[in-house]
Amino acid sequence: ENAIEVRQQPDNADWDPEDINYNTFRWITSSAKFAMGPSRVNPTNGQILNASIIFDADFLQYWSTEYETFTPASIAALTGGPLDLKSYEDQVHRRNAERNFYPACDLATGRAMDLALGTTALLAKAAAGDDKAKSDAEEDRMIMQGLKETTMHEVGHTLGLRHNFKASSYRSLDEINDPDKMKGQPIVSSVMDYTPANIVPKGKTQGDFFSTTIGPYDMWAIEYGYTTDGDKKSLDKIAARSGEHALQYATDEDTRGIDSDPLTNRYDLGDDNLAYAKERTELISGLWPQIVDRVVKEGEDYRKAREAFGVLLSQYGRAVYFASRYVGGVYVNRSHKGDKDAAAPYVVVDSKKQHDALDLVEQEVFSDKPFQFPADLYNHLAASRWDHWGAEVPLRNDYPVHEVISLWQGRILDQLLSSLTLTRLHDSELKVPADQDAFTVPDLVNGLTKSIFSELETLQGGEYTDRKPAVSSLRRNLQRQYLNRLSNLAMGNTSAPADCQTVAFAELKTLQDRMNKLLASNVKLDEYTHDHLVESSARISKVLDAHLQLRMPTSGIGSFELRYGGSDQQIP
Repeated sequence: ENAIEVRQQPDNADWDPEDINYNTFRWITSSAKFAMGPSRVNPTNGQILNASIIFDADFLQYWSTEYETFTPASIAALTGGPLDLKSYEDQVHRRNAERNFYPACDLATGRAMDLALGTTALLAKAAAGDDKAKSDAEEDRMIMQGLKETTMHEVGHTLGLRHNFKASSYRSLDEINDPDKMKGQPIVSSVMDYTPANIVPKGKTQGDFFSTTIGPYDMWAIEYGYTTDGDKKSLDKIAARSGEHALQYATDEDTRGIDSDPLTNRYDLGDDNLAYAKERTELISGLWPQIVDRVVKEGEDYRKAREAFGVLLSQYGRAVYFASRYVGGVYVNRSHKGDKDAAAPYVVVDSKKQHDALDLVEQEVFSDKPFQFPADLYNHLAASRWDHWGAEVPLRNDYPVHEVISLWQGRILDQLLSSLTLTRLHDSELKVPADQDAFTVPDLVNGLTKSIFSELETLQGGEYTDRKPAVSSLRRNLQRQYLNRLSNLAMGNTSAPADCQTVAFAELKTLQDRMNKLLASNVKLDEYTHDHLVESSARISKVLDAHLQLRMPTSGIGSFELRYGGSDQQIP
């Protein structure tokens, strides 16, 4: 009690914030949108000697050019980084070469996107007839709660706490937005998570935007770390509570793109990421159509419309990406043997959950329906003309529609078809008891083909033109991406198990037969669709015709040559 005393530094203070006798919280303005809580410790025993928090106020400038355009690297950064072991190892080697060994706290940067989404949603409610004063009050409440949670997070770092990216799975979304149950309660089990702004779609009850108090995990960790009169036995007793649902823990090294637990993410919320993805996509789908009217004021240029569109697309894509991680997912638990209520260290995600996740991805990202915006919207997504130190001006002023949507579709395809996901699926078949259903590699590949090439079964007679094609341009791009990945898998150009290569090879043959059947039918296709299917079938033929030529061993070392589609690749 009263372990920490907080004072406002007076203007005439005779002490310096850099003095190690003082722990300070300082606001700065650096246009960097960050907060950090570094501390200095005694290297012999880990005792914290001094800690200071730096809080960059610019993260409140939430209309950021960071989301004017997307790149594969920026989307990867939003969704956990590399998805395969080789790429991750390369990233680690680069960081080691740069002497960047330790995970950094990046919470405040994400707050910029949270506040942008929240402001857009509140503007939409006001435009729909809600009381303007009420909307302004809600915006103030959201900003203050975001500031408070960020502050608590950084204070946690100064006290020695690490990130806990599983804390957001503490409660369901329904519980979080139940005002009777949540009064004065934290919405997550720890402020050491990165949580997104909790914003509900129109017509639903809005709870707190961010957690307003510390959670049970924070209390537990502080109890363990600061108990000074306990022996090892009493400390072990505290630690043995790790099996409690409120005390789940996963930190930075558990939250990489290569990790398996679908509940361990930065910026997810609730105990079910399918429910979170459904709610977030519903929210954003209601904001997209009239975004220009809602965020651009009279007399302003249209820069904010482009930035807001980028924020909405990134939130939309990231939420569905979280759902896709259930496919091939394995829950991870850190409890020790004997801890009460502790689960096994690894638990394979239920087969039905994986099927449901794949269904959601198909509906919300692989379908072109969510992206059927008014044509005029794209013509109002104007680039920023602000060219200054620290600002990046887009190379292309008009909006690259196909490119940005394909980037998000490709990222989720990469997650589903990465060698690591396929290997986990293959391994999980042995980790699930024989009398229980297991989600398999054929389930995934067959499901993706059925969804991504659904037109091969559904196209009927009708008038198809290049302006009203049988297969839309967004779908054609998606089909090409999927076909490329499936071909690489079939040709053994990945590190996935051989069984996965066999499944992909057979799937390509079936897919080609369906394409050729449609091309030979009486359906009069538009030129775009017809040419797309002809080219795709020809590409599949090259993969299926790939053959192996053995050569004589040389110098006691065997070698052989692989010929794929006319190109040679020698493998020693």
